[in-house]
Amino acid sequence: MATLLERERAGITVESADSPLGRWTVAASVPPAGSRLSGFVERIWYFDGSMTHAKERVFPNACAELVVMLDEPHRDGDAAGLPAFPPVCINGLRTRPSVVVAPSGRCRVLGIRLETLGACALMGASIRDITDVTIDLHDVLGRAAGELAERCADAACLSASNPARGAAEVVRVAAEWTARRIDVAPTLDPAVAFAARTIKNARGMISVDEIGSTLGLSRANLATRFRSRIGVTPKRFARIVRFSNALSLLGDIENIASAAAELSYYDQAHMYRDFDEFAGMTPGAFLGAQRYAGTSSLAE
Repeated sequence: MATLLERERAGITVESADSPLGRWTVAASVPPAGSRLSGFVERIWYFDGSMTHAKERVFPNACAELVVMLDEPHRDGDAAGLPAFPPVCINGLRTRPSVVVAPSGRCRVLGIRLETLGACALMGASIRDITDVTIDLHDVLGRAAGELAERCADAACLSASNPARGAAEVVRVAAEWTARRIDVAPTLDPAVAFAARTIKNARGMISVDEIGSTLGLSRANLATRFRSRIGVTPKRFARIVRFSNALSLLGDIENIASAAAELSYYDQAHMYRDFDEFAGMTPGAFLGAQRYAGTSSLAE
């Protein structure tokens, strides 16, 4: 059962859980509207604990994710024999499901879930080359990647006797590091930035032609500019956004027909096609699987 341990004035929540799925403490922060990170970061989280099931299935969510592993690194579980992820890495925009395998024992992991614009800012204006790929953050940011890892490790160790306080402190220092990087980021293509934000705000339920008309761009021109920076076309990005919202909605209401209607799918079959492509399973199979509380990830 999860319990709320403390709520920081900075908007960081800390919860503990002890359940058949594992035992852990998790801290999380969602940037408020108008803050320095709003529109660039979806959330920052920190996990300290152990999981009963080593395998976790994750799905496309229209975000990239920067990850710092303070203990033994996780590894890609989609194929046997793959090496562990780099301790400090970034996952690009996902277009397919994948399995992450946790090490045995204690895991301390920081995650910075980046909106596409935030990922572009950190990566130097384009994330095209890391679509469905995980790379070592040192290869992109050099010393700054090591600085983030060191600050997270120091924050975790300084509050080792108080896991809740330590978790909140790791999230706080990660937010400060991210804000500094965003502040010095290169200018983004304004048309791509507008299109990405509009699609996210509409939960994927908007036509690309409508966005192009607002910007005064042809569909082909917008698609070329968007794909060159984000790695997928705006139409595909919108489908991923809507699919991700469908996962969240199903987790809340557990009604396939209602979720399909709310997200303006033509019919349930239309939603099933997106689930087949982006989840590799039906909505019913997703509902029947073990899910981690507060996420769309499945325990396997």
